[in-house]
Parts: sequence; C-alpha cells; structure tokens
Amino acid sequence: MRKLLILFFCLISWFASVGQAQASSGSGTQTLEGTITDLDPLTVKVGQNLLSLNNEGGVPVKLGDLVQVYQTLDPEGKTVYYLADFVRWPYLLALTLIFVLVAGVVGKGKGIRAVIGMFLSVGVILLMVIPLILAGWNPAVVALLGSTGILLFSVYFVHGLNWTTTAALIATILTAAVTVGLAAVSMHFTHLTGLMDEETMFLKQMGITDLRGLLLGGMIIGALGALVDSTIPQVAVVRELAHQHHGHNHPKPTWQDLFRASMRVGMDHIGSLVNTLVLAYAGSSLSLFVLFQAGNTTLKGAMNMEVVASAIVQSMVGSIGLILAVPLATFIACMAYHYDRLPAPKEGEGHHHHHH
Repeated sequence: MRKLLILFFCLISWFASVGQAQASSGSGTQTLEGTITDLDPLTVKVGQNLLSLNNEGGVPVKLGDLVQVYQTLDPEGKTVYYLADFVRWPYLLALTLIFVLVAGVVGKGKGIRAVIGMFLSVGVILLMVIPLILAGWNPAVVALLGSTGILLFSVYFVHGLNWTTTAALIATILTAAVTVGLAAVSMHFTHLTGLMDEETMFLKQMGITDLRGLLLGGMIIGALGALVDSTIPQVAVVRELAHQHHGHNHPKPTWQDLFRASMRVGMDHIGSLVNTLVLAYAGSSLSLFVLFQAGNTTLKGAMNMEVVASAIVQSMVGSIGLILAVPLATFIACMAYHYDRLPAPKEGEGHHHHHH
C-alpha cells in the first residue's frame, strides 16, 4: 500500500515537473519563488539573491510572505522582476495532509483506501483525460472513458470486489448513460457553446475548439461522482434490510417487499443528496449571484446568460440522474437478492454506519 502511494506521488511530481519545464522554456521569462525581505523598496530574496520588485498589480504583501516572482526582459533588454502572486502550494499540501490524517484516523483501512482512490482519480484526470483532450480527442468521450475507469477501479478498491459493489456500479453506469444523453439534449436546446469565462476564451485562442464537449465532459465527471454517492449506500441498505430478520424464524422477504422498504430509506437519501448537489453549484457561483443582484439583472435576463444556464443544466441534469439512480440501484440489488446473489454482510462489515 505504502509503495503504491509513493509511486503515485512520484508520478504526479514528475508529471508536474514536465509540465513546468514546458511552460518555462519561453524567451527570457521565468517564474521564481522567494520571500519578501523589505517593503520599501519592495525586495524579495530568491535563493541567495536579493531582487528589487515591481508590484504593478498591487498585490497586498507583508514581510516574510512567500511570493511568485516573474522574471522578464524590458524593452532595453534589462532583466526586471514583477511580483506575480502569492505562493500557495505549501499550505495546500499541508491541508491535504490533514485530510489524509483525518481519513486514516476516522476511516481506518477504508478511509486510507478512499484517499488513495481519490488521488488515483485525480491522477487519471491529470495523466489521461487532460492530455487526450489536448491531443484533440472528443472531451465528452474521454471524460466518459476516464471516469468509468476511475469508477471501476476506485469503487472496487475502496468497497471490495463483491455483488453489492457490482450492483451499485451497474446502476451507476446505466444512470450515467441517461444523464449524459439528457445533458447533451439540454445543451442542444439551450444553445450552450461552452464559452463562459476567461479560461474558456484562452482555450479557444490556444486552439481547443470543442468547448461544448469540454462542458459536457465536466458534467459527466461531476455527475458520476455524485451517482456513486447514492448507489453504494442504497445497495447497502437493501442488503442490510434483506438479511435483518433472516434466520430468526422469519420467511425470506419477497423482492417486492424489500424494494418498498428500501425505497422508504432511499427517499430520505434523495432529498439530502439533491440538496447537496444544488448547494454545491450555488456555492461555487455565489459571487455571480451577488453580481446579478447588484447589477439589477432580472431573473429572466440572468437565466439567459450562458454561465447561469450551464449551471442550471448541470444541477438539474445531475439531480435527475441522482433521483433515478436510487430506484434503479434498489431494483438491481433486489433482483440480486432474489437470485441469491446478495450475501449477508460479514460480521463487522455490515453496520459501518452505526459503530464508528
């Protein structure tokens, strides 16, 4: 396990360094990192050198701040240094470590496996999905392949190779197919181009033309994660209920009874999940909402804007997928149980959600 992690981090850091090498091979310009040692005149210490800085962007720095410095040549060919931005990665790394620790301490083996699964998912996106999109593949197809691969690997890796997980995966993939179709149709009718912000404008200038595919790809990756969130617990509910009274002189419940009982639990789950999804989209676009309110944009006017329209399409399509996933997962699990393919949870495995 530890070897896997080390290998993975090496891969990611190697990939990052390759990316940086390509980025910095331009003409006389490069990005350095250093510490602010003096504010007037603004001075930064990079390695052993003290450099005086231009702060045209007005970045609010204090003494001791870690900053990025942009080194370039002025029209006379002299080297000048601009204050580009703060260095953020050490703090992000620390935050990630806290996350790994919490997952390991609270979730034990399963928590650690979930963390590794998450890093591998990010790895697949960085090492497979993005390079293929840059190479000109259809972004939606790449996203679908990549996220299905991530799902197969990480779900089995975290939850084990068994019928419970398989039933959840079948439900996830079927619902994902419906969701993708619905997203594509919605994008067609709402005329979404994928040109929404500066990032997508840059991409267009760089020759990435299939921005609609990129938007759809983003929707696919987002929806699949949420779908697994609803299918795996739902199949676990069916399994728990199926084996609850078994052996206590109770007859085996029919799959119809099991379906009804499981759906009662599933309905509660649907309510909270849809809310989570919509709040996540609303949260990420909060500054946008404030802007519309401040600019007195009407609701109709706002909904006609591509940024808002695509956020609405994403949350609605995602929510429809989530809602459909629950009865589908329940049905598949009930069928598996009906044909004796859903074994009783092993001691210590079943009631995860009650003990810890």
